Amino acid sequence: MTGAQAARPAEQDRPPGRRERLEGWLRRTPALDPVLSGLARDRALGGSLLAGALAFRLFGVLLPLALLVAASLGYAASADSAAPSEIGDSIGIGEATLSSVAESSKLASDKAWAVGIFAVVALIYASVKAVRAVYAVHCLAWKGRVEPIAHPLRGGLGMVAAVIAIGLVWAAVGRARAELGDGALAIALLAVVPFFAVWLLASMRLPHGDAPPRALVPGALLVAAGLETIQLGTTLVVAKQVERASATYGSLGVAFAILIWLFVVSRIVVGSAMLNAARYESRARGAHPARAPSRTAA
Repeated sequence: MTGAQAARPAEQDRPPGRRERLEGWLRRTPALDPVLSGLARDRALGGSLLAGALAFRLFGVLLPLALLVAASLGYAASADSAAPSEIGDSIGIGEATLSSVAESSKLASDKAWAVGIFAVVALIYASVKAVRAVYAVHCLAWKGRVEPIAHPLRGGLGMVAAVIAIGLVWAAVGRARAELGDGALAIALLAVVPFFAVWLLASMRLPHGDAPPRALVPGALLVAAGLETIQLGTTLVVAKQVERASATYGSLGVAFAILIWLFVVSRIVVGSAMLNAARYESRARGAHPARAPSRTAA
């Protein structure tokens, strides 16, 4: 008996790991077959690598956006010293963090306008790069290949609009939490609705084969639930971690915490594309099964 033959029984006797147990449970639940297909597609296409690349592009969007916000906070602090603390209460970020950003970003009016214009141009440029990455992820999920985006500038502006819309929802939830306290939990849960609407509209503009809009609903639900979970986690945990990282490790600690946050967001986006594509193809195969070859009489 060779060494390879002796190793096979040992591999067969090895207890199943977490992934094998999860896949075995999914196989015993027919309603969750699309989830299993989505996981298999995600693994085959390197979903984690795609999410890492997308997180890097989103980080590029966040830099000019943060510059624009910092310049705005500096201008607001110059006009009203209490403005940073009020904004922090609205969006769930600590007063100390925003006050520090505001104090370090105070500029003369002419310099503030120049910084603002530069930040807007850089934001649009980074958004075009990021939307190309999102477009490539959906091309791979639905077509198995990457195709160039037809209107990158329009897509970049659409991404900026989506980011602003999500930010406004987060700000509204943060304001409700600051004013209502524990009673704001219901409002926070209702934020799933605008998150769902924003991503469903975005998915309809991204590659999705010949699938109708209703086939994009599961992925939009996944993104909405993920964004809501991230929003609550950001308010309750991540904001404090960012402040602690800023005090302990400086800007590198903050960048690392933000990159982890962006990777989680990117993982959800990639997973939603894989889920929609796998579920639609599975249903299409079920609706149009392959015909068996006809037998001719000898």
